[in-house]
Amino acid sequence: MFGLDVLDRLVHELRAAAQARRTERAWGPGVLGCSMWMDDPELIEVLGQMANACVVVTKQPRWRYDGARTEPLKALASSNGLAQQAYHELSELAPLVDGNPVVVGPWHRDWDDNNIGAVREVGFRKVGNHLVPIVHAKIMLLGQMYWTDEHPSGHVMDIIGFRPQRLWIGSANFTKSSRSSLEMGMWTTDPDMLAAARQWLLSLVAISEPLGTGSDSMQPELVPVEYDHDAMVEYMREAAAYSEWDDD
Repeated sequence: MFGLDVLDRLVHELRAAAQARRTERAWGPGVLGCSMWMDDPELIEVLGQMANACVVVTKQPRWRYDGARTEPLKALASSNGLAQQAYHELSELAPLVDGNPVVVGPWHRDWDDNNIGAVREVGFRKVGNHLVPIVHAKIMLLGQMYWTDEHPSGHVMDIIGFRPQRLWIGSANFTKSSRSSLEMGMWTTDPDMLAAARQWLLSLVAISEPLGTGSDSMQPELVPVEYDHDAMVEYMREAAAYSEWDDD
């Protein structure tokens, strides 16, 4: 689509996905996205209807978060989000605890049981006229959230995930003003594009921060966990010894 108001096509397709029937195994649409900024009311509204959603924007000057126009965006950031366990790419990340990475041992498996906010920011805050790297891509990956209890190992386990289906690529920022500009936007189902977009967008989520709360520098909220290898070796040794004793 070329011309004015290309965001209307994006919003239309997201709205159709939000209204589709949901089941226990297909529990709703999921969306991953990025843009320089987002303030379009219709887009923000429909993202709030997703089962899972996370859009990463460029970290803004502090004045940008003030005023009534940003209230819907801040409400979305705090009321909806992304289930971290549904994305294996984020499975070894967790917020710091008392300033230190989470230490994972054989007894600890719930560090990724988090909801990550639906609107995140990344990068460095622009101060004065100093240029900083920005998120210039405007893409939205739409897919289906799923649940299954069939683990590849054959064991019965609760598993949730995200299956990409369509990718929006456009020139328009996710802003109301972009509707008045001559822009382009298109949907694609190319599997290579879907896979690449998923990897790219989740890499942005991994280095992102909560909307409007971070410092001027880049300080990702999520960091890699650390593993207590000695404790794990000891646990496996004890488990093996118990198994031999039980067989006798």
